[in-house]
Amino acid sequence: MRVRYPLPGYYSGGDAGGLNPLRTSRIISAGGSHMHSSERYMQLFTDTASGAIATNHTAVGRYRCKTIKAGKMLECEIFPIWNTANEVRKAKHHITRAEQIALNERNARKRLERRLNTNFTEDDCCVTLTYAGDFVPDADQARRDMQNYIRRIRTYRRKHGLSEMKYIYVIEYADADGVPKRVHHHVVMSGMPRDEIERLWGKGYANCRRLQPNEYGYEALSRYMTKQSKGGKRWCSSKNLKEPIVTTSDTRISRRKVERMIVDFITEPKAIFEKLYKGYTFTDCEIRYSKFVAGAYIYTRMRKE
Repeated sequence: MRVRYPLPGYYSGGDAGGLNPLRTSRIISAGGSHMHSSERYMQLFTDTASGAIATNHTAVGRYRCKTIKAGKMLECEIFPIWNTANEVRKAKHHITRAEQIALNERNARKRLERRLNTNFTEDDCCVTLTYAGDFVPDADQARRDMQNYIRRIRTYRRKHGLSEMKYIYVIEYADADGVPKRVHHHVVMSGMPRDEIERLWGKGYANCRRLQPNEYGYEALSRYMTKQSKGGKRWCSSKNLKEPIVTTSDTRISRRKVERMIVDFITEPKAIFEKLYKGYTFTDCEIRYSKFVAGAYIYTRMRKE
């Protein structure tokens, strides 16, 4: 049995959905030794080439494997559990604010991607909505227009005996560089006749298409929908969305297997992960290292056959 408790200096405030570099956890193993999770310092693992620090496993007690199942997609994140607090001190010392912001943005995008993969299929739709003429709504009006549109969609679905609507939407006011542009909406929603989805907008142009996931699921769609989302969440969703299934294990991946993948990156990851996750096909894998702390970070994606 292991017990988690905060390290001294633990910061308990919110972090806008991201990872706060002042937060970590110390684990007391059954034998009484202290182990320190590196999960909150993943922004330090940026190098694709290993070095003396990265491959030095004397400071790594074990590797933790986090598995995220979202619809047909499976992600696996593997990160070191350090057996010395010195690695935590080094990690805190080298984290920059820019790295933290970049990690928060990546995590925000991944949360949306996983929600999309968990709740939507090729039978569902994505629609882009714009305004006619020169009309430019302010933020409050744009939100009201979207809420009224969703209300009309729900009414149609009830009248025609369709299931409860699921949706995720973003309202876009600027491009990826922050330059203002015409206000428009992107909505992913439960499938129904596309002509009706377009007709019920009634404010201007509407273009609806069926969702088309690729081997990476809805990664491209999530990037597109969050391209304006600098610094936090900008998307809204219905309350009936399912969450991805997340599990963790400290025994699924041994240090020996990690070392095998480091030595032979071409063949070992596919062989190891397809054996661990029966019924899933290996898609891709990346291994990253840090100049400052020990161990390696491994990220793998797989798709259900």
